[in-house]
Amino acid sequence: MTGVADLLEQLPPVLVLLVAVLLVAGETGVVVGLLFPVEITLLFVGFLAYLGEVPFLPALLLMLAAALAGDALAWRSGRKYGPRVRASRLGLRVGERRWARADRMLHRLGGRSAFIARWVPFVRTLLPRLAGGAGLRYRQLVAWNAAGVLTAVGSQVLLGYLAGASYEQVAERSGWVTTGLLVGLAVLAVAGLVGRRLARRHRART
Repeated sequence: MTGVADLLEQLPPVLVLLVAVLLVAGETGVVVGLLFPVEITLLFVGFLAYLGEVPFLPALLLMLAAALAGDALAWRSGRKYGPRVRASRLGLRVGERRWARADRMLHRLGGRSAFIARWVPFVRTLLPRLAGGAGLRYRQLVAWNAAGVLTAVGSQVLLGYLAGASYEQVAERSGWVTTGLLVGLAVLAVAGLVGRRLARRHRART
């Protein structure tokens, strides 16, 4: 992850966003998430937004869109190639244990697994592709997937933004902007805790 951070630090802000879009979409779309988690990328984008290097809302929307696009691409790949993906050279490198873990979550929870998977490293990389290969219709998981992307990706970008501000700076802000930000952060935090608790419960059962 340090190598990714070093790369991002050396790039102009516009190129950082471009690289971030490719990494976030590629996490599931081309299984980049098996090489490294993209959390550091999302945190860095949020930090850049705090510094004013990139506009926060457009950057956030880009990250959300990239994650959704990557998941859709992964589902389509699974739909087209089915079990062949699992038996491919890349699929074998993933390891049967990771495939089996994602498989169990998908078959137990169906479309809901798309939400929980967003909070579980590696599983979120594999699950959309497995869902497509299992014949699950995209409309069966799109709402859950969107909720997972919104809470997981959104909270990571927002956390990066807030990490750039000191407690004193945040405390000095007033008005509805601060209230809205704090309420939004609280909602994301609660959703994150729910997602992690559901993920832990699923792991305990398996």
